[in-house]
Amino acid sequence: MSGGVRITGGINRPVQVRKAPRGSFGDEARQVFLDHLAGCANVMASAAAAGAGVSTVYGARRRDLVFAQQWAEAMEIGCATLRALLMEKAAMGGAYVPGGMNVPGPETVDPWLALELLRLNGAPKAARNVGGRPIRRADEKELNEAILAQLDVLAKRLRDEGDREAA
Repeated sequence: MSGGVRITGGINRPVQVRKAPRGSFGDEARQVFLDHLAGCANVMASAAAAGAGVSTVYGARRRDLVFAQQWAEAMEIGCATLRALLMEKAAMGGAYVPGGMNVPGPETVDPWLALELLRLNGAPKAARNVGGRPIRRADEKELNEAILAQLDVLAKRLRDEGDREAA
């Protein structure tokens, strides 16, 4: 949405186009957030730069698939930037001399922790699912079978209630 417009709807009311509230997490704030995230891979700092709360940006990511994709791309760029800066720091024997970019990160981050986080960030999504087996999504056939099974259970329950009321 552009121009400070928001499409909303609710229970017992029609969908409507309204002016976005002042200070909402609109297109401009989202772009500031994404730009900052691509520079530092830090959600809290990026949200602060955009003038939004952390829960606001996570909520926007959850509701907006396009924003979620942009977030993933910005985070990938930010991690690549952080990785390059950490390699630069390691090449200089651990002394960090800021270059032309003013990006927060390696000078304030424990290098071993950062490298471990970058390793985890580069891992396949299934490998990041700590404490359980990989997440599996049902295909359309399995979904239809599950819905039909639930409908059968509901129909049986309704028949049983009808038989009890008739008796």
